[in-house]
Amino acid sequence: MMKKGSEATIEKFRRITEDTHAYAKSLKAKGRLVAGYMCTHVPEEILYAAGIVPVRVLSSHVSQGMTRSYIHETYCSFSHDCAYQGLQHSYDYLDLLVHSSSCIHMAEAFNVWVRFAGFEKKSFLIPFPHIIHAKAAGGFMKDSFQDFKTFVEQFTKKTITEDEIEKAIKTYNRTRRLLKRLWEFLKRDKPPITGADVATVTLASQVMDKQECNRMLDRLIKQLESEPGKEPGVRLMVTGGACDDLRIFELVEGLNYPTTLVFVDSCTAARYFWFEVPEDRPDKLEAIAEGLISRIPCPAKDTVPGTGEKKRFRFVQQFIQDFKPDGVLFLYQRFCSPQSMDIIALKPIVSMMGIPYTELELDTTVPTVQFGTQLEALVEIIRQVAP
Repeated sequence: MMKKGSEATIEKFRRITEDTHAYAKSLKAKGRLVAGYMCTHVPEEILYAAGIVPVRVLSSHVSQGMTRSYIHETYCSFSHDCAYQGLQHSYDYLDLLVHSSSCIHMAEAFNVWVRFAGFEKKSFLIPFPHIIHAKAAGGFMKDSFQDFKTFVEQFTKKTITEDEIEKAIKTYNRTRRLLKRLWEFLKRDKPPITGADVATVTLASQVMDKQECNRMLDRLIKQLESEPGKEPGVRLMVTGGACDDLRIFELVEGLNYPTTLVFVDSCTAARYFWFEVPEDRPDKLEAIAEGLISRIPCPAKDTVPGTGEKKRFRFVQQFIQDFKPDGVLFLYQRFCSPQSMDIIALKPIVSMMGIPYTELELDTTVPTVQFGTQLEALVEIIRQVAP
């Protein structure tokens, strides 16, 4: 049966997530340059201003062991899988590979591509401050972005103008605003879209040409505005690390009890877009730096000098207040120390807000039965239903 309305638009986004390579290759067939990026701290606007489409490098969710000869055994499965993509030459069609110095695990995945997968002469590592709340962080980022801009200009043999950067900033800000509007549907008592579908659209946006993405997002939002809401279930919020395996979110909403996924705080979901870059500033690179500093902090970068405060915790508390989850799911990659340490500190905060929680540790594949049992136990606690 042919899907109509919002279902048809969501299906188009879903097809992109199911085969990101096919989508990226379709862009190249149209004569577009395509750059892979491994971290959301990469200033995509600079690439886009140069006529390059940034495409996020994602994992394949396939068990493999060959990367153990290249990076440490106790690095997270996400970094191992991304390294594997390079060694398997899955992304050989990329014109450029870009990374910003984020966590050690992903830095090693980047190094594998550069040293062993043929990207030595078509890659760039952007130095990025370890503590983004330090006073010197903004200036450091601006200088790094200037070096990156110079590299991209030399790579494309084209000068990037201030007007082109401003246009890119506004295009990306429109994507962010549209994605935020999409997520805000989940605040409703009866959302017209599932949280799993919202997560799917958000992941697709990270590999899409932003102008095309904006047209599809605008159409989807208009369709949803006129469609009826769905019967709600127990409202669950996810907070944690990178998770591009959409089966997790489908599992959350496919339990034996009715459940509704209302928010996902991760770098593959809300942390990707929950900020804006200031527009119409005279210094474009400074504006991009300011925008990245204002975003929901990555646990690997989130320490306020002199206080030890974690600014991300403020966001998590605000999301709980705004989206009103009945329970919280801590979802993180095995061996991700910054994320797992954050969870230790977050648990008492969530408990003081009266929200039950559970935690799931991600590996390459999803143990559906185990995770399903844990999630249903959480729902039973919330509903106070005997198992």
